[in-house]
Amino acid sequence: MGLPVLGECRKKNEIMAHKVAILDAGAQYGKLIDRRVRELNVESDVLPLNTPPEKLKGVYGAIIISGGPGSCYAADAPEFNPAVLEMGLPVLGVCYGYQVLNFVKGGSVERADKREDRQEFIEIETSSRLFAGLSARERVLLTHGDAVTKLAPGFRVIGSVDGLTVALENEEKRMYGTQFHPEVDLSDNGVKIFSNFLFGIAGLEANFTGANRHQAALKEIRDVVGDKEILVLVSGGVDSSVCAALCREAVGAERVHAVHIDHGFMRHEESETVCTALGKVGLDLRVVNCAADFAAATTTVKGKDGSERVVGPLAESISPEDKRMIIGDTFMRITEREVTAMKIDPNKVFLAQGTLRPDLIESGSHLASAKADVIKTHHNDTALVRQLRQEGKIVEPLRDYHKDEVRRLGEELGLPHHLVWRQPFPGPGLAIRVLCSDGTCPAAPGADEMAKVREVVAAGYTKAKLSVACLPVRTVGVQVELYIY
Repeated sequence: MGLPVLGECRKKNEIMAHKVAILDAGAQYGKLIDRRVRELNVESDVLPLNTPPEKLKGVYGAIIISGGPGSCYAADAPEFNPAVLEMGLPVLGVCYGYQVLNFVKGGSVERADKREDRQEFIEIETSSRLFAGLSARERVLLTHGDAVTKLAPGFRVIGSVDGLTVALENEEKRMYGTQFHPEVDLSDNGVKIFSNFLFGIAGLEANFTGANRHQAALKEIRDVVGDKEILVLVSGGVDSSVCAALCREAVGAERVHAVHIDHGFMRHEESETVCTALGKVGLDLRVVNCAADFAAATTTVKGKDGSERVVGPLAESISPEDKRMIIGDTFMRITEREVTAMKIDPNKVFLAQGTLRPDLIESGSHLASAKADVIKTHHNDTALVRQLRQEGKIVEPLRDYHKDEVRRLGEELGLPHHLVWRQPFPGPGLAIRVLCSDGTCPAAPGADEMAKVREVVAAGYTKAKLSVACLPVRTVGVQVELYIY
């Protein structure tokens, strides 16, 4: 007797849930899983890894467990509720999620002899519904510090390389796992794998379209704001410009105060370009020149141990994270000053921001991801902004959008093509990204570390001819799901 396909095992009178729950184990690739699912027109929510079954039942039609930096067998492993795997929902575990799936169901996961982070050809079982339509040999991004050493009962190997298990399945239970990352471009047919899982295995429908999301965003603005006014900070990038245009469409230009704070970090004549672009969609932009305020700005930062320190002034700061904090908090303080100058009643105005879904994930915000390490604090997701958010004084109609989705919405709203399709360039970007030094030189990497770098360069991931040099300054990076500087 063949196994049911396309969700046939569900009772015909059962209401089908067509959303995907992405249980977050701390993956910075989590936003890519989210994006890939949405690119296939399936709605998804990023939820904490320890979300209980009762919050999933009847709401979601499938579960994806993300990657993460932890070890599922460790005493401090992120909390996961095993009952989630008894709900009967299709499950796809990615990297750490793959290991959790095998471990919780009775298999073994152990520390690997050495950590691997590389693009690799693997052998797969094309008879698996997860790999339907793929070749027997596929190129993927394989990352792991732990490895599956014994399969859980009822599971079989559907992917391997050099004797290492990198994919497994329990077809009867509709549970699948991959050690590799199908969500990244370095996995050649990752999108096809997600499509197989969402449609061929989970039986979901591709009904999450841009049109209904546009209307939902307008409704949210109207519901949150009511009869009050909106203040929009327009940085000069596509996100805040689209947010401003969306607010105008929702409540009318007469109730939207669009303010552009020129902090002195804009490119030549960029402020004028933004004014012209918003003027074409019916918004009058107020420009505030405050370069001197930002250069002299400081802020107070709380450490993980609760201690406080003053950072700044901005003109003398070298840490990208410190600069982000200073710029974000200064934005908020100048905003409050401008509200007073414009004689707007602060109790009758909402602050609208073009915060995107990846902004919240990278900032470690609980709104998008409770487990992700802070990769960078976005200037629109600082402590002050979070405070305003808790007080219900912020409306963020794009917080559920990825960048490419915002671009499409911007075109629908009538914004100029050159503004919508420019490369991401937030206003404070120059001040933050320019590498600075106070004259001291960080410790140079050891010979082994430099050898690893040269090995990566020699691997030929790009056709460009590359050379290796060690700069006497530090920069921001992401390593094994964590922020490093």
